[in-house]
Amino acid sequence: HDAFMPYLRRINTTATKTYASRTFLFLKKDGTLKPLAIELSLPHPDGDQYGAVSKAYTPAEEGAESTIWQLAKAYAAVNDSGYHQLISHWLNTHAVIEPFVIATNRQLSALHPIYKLLQPHFRDTMNINAFGRQALINAEGILEMTVFPAKFAMEMSSVVYKHNWVLTEQGLPADLIK
Repeated sequence: HDAFMPYLRRINTTATKTYASRTFLFLKKDGTLKPLAIELSLPHPDGDQYGAVSKAYTPAEEGAESTIWQLAKAYAAVNDSGYHQLISHWLNTHAVIEPFVIATNRQLSALHPIYKLLQPHFRDTMNINAFGRQALINAEGILEMTVFPAKFAMEMSSVVYKHNWVLTEQGLPADLIK
């Protein structure tokens, strides 16, 4: 929700139309999650200083409410998928590891125990990322064509990285707490 809000006004001026979504879930005793509500938000028409215009939708099984609930779930699924591909996968998996690969290769001897420990994990990272930049995340690439922020995808991932990715919060238990 919060990552998408600053981009909604611009995204919605394109052919793509979307909402920022927030899903409220209940953890049942059997370990499954039950959706309680989905909040869909748009920027306030009078300006961002007024916050967002939001509406919550709850599960329904019949009538127009059921159709609206299905649409709310679809928006939430699109947002979840887009955030996963763009932030969780690309940014937090591929992009953030590059400085560590470069530093390891530049600063540690191939005989250093930490180098030997990391090398199997880093072996193909730079090649995979280079291919990803060439085919997937470049301007008008596959990611921009399939993930809803479209041409704002890379800008959004940069802003999320700049404002939300902190090295000391990546390890346990800080990551679990966050």
